[in-house]
Amino acid sequence: VSFLVDSIAYGIDPVLSGVGQVLSIVIVTIIVRAVILALTFKSTLDQQRTQAIQPQLAKIQAKYPNSNTNRDEAQRLQQEQMALYKRNKINPMSMLLTLIVQFPVFICVWGAMQGSSALASGSFLNLRLSDTISSVLMNFSGNWYANPTGWWTALILFLMMAGFQILAMMLPRWMNDKKIKKLPKTTANPAQDKNGGNMKMMSWVMVIFTIIMGFALPAAMGLYWAVGALISMAQTFIMQGLMGKKTKK
Repeated sequence: VSFLVDSIAYGIDPVLSGVGQVLSIVIVTIIVRAVILALTFKSTLDQQRTQAIQPQLAKIQAKYPNSNTNRDEAQRLQQEQMALYKRNKINPMSMLLTLIVQFPVFICVWGAMQGSSALASGSFLNLRLSDTISSVLMNFSGNWYANPTGWWTALILFLMMAGFQILAMMLPRWMNDKKIKKLPKTTANPAQDKNGGNMKMMSWVMVIFTIIMGFALPAAMGLYWAVGALISMAQTFIMQGLMGKKTKK
């Protein structure tokens, strides 16, 4: 990964004026995400299928409002859910594969960004991409407000990374909520509300973790995550659109 970053950066911009480093990170992010998608395609497809069948899951869960206290209802609910997964060729456990693959990739990219000579040598809008966002934003020495050390560049990059990460997480939920609102109103289901609450909490924990790490790690990682979030949103739009067409058929 470090070799790719350096080769692309020097190839695009030999004098390292900043544009080459940024474009190299964007290109490498696309390559890395393509590799992850290739390795976890079935898992990613299952995730998108699961998002697409949320309205059907909501209907099933609404049929058993006492499933959190009634064992028979809980068993029937589980049977119907598993039957729905089977009809849509979804393996819920396969979705863990994405997390398993992403962690070592994250370690590789992190090490590459720290070891890249191109990122350590040049700067983009006065921000050296090998510096951590936290160290830049906490440096108020001199005329920091004039951006000599890339203070404003680091701030904008951090806000973009955080905003894109939140949007990438919320987009599938917004799209599913829109579909579910079209369904007839049903009785409340405590089990459904609890499961939904747990999923939301886990999603927010992951996003907050990414934002904190983006603040503490090299600025290049913030750019990597920002571009990755944009790719995730594009992937969600494409996959949800394809799933929607398939469902109509």
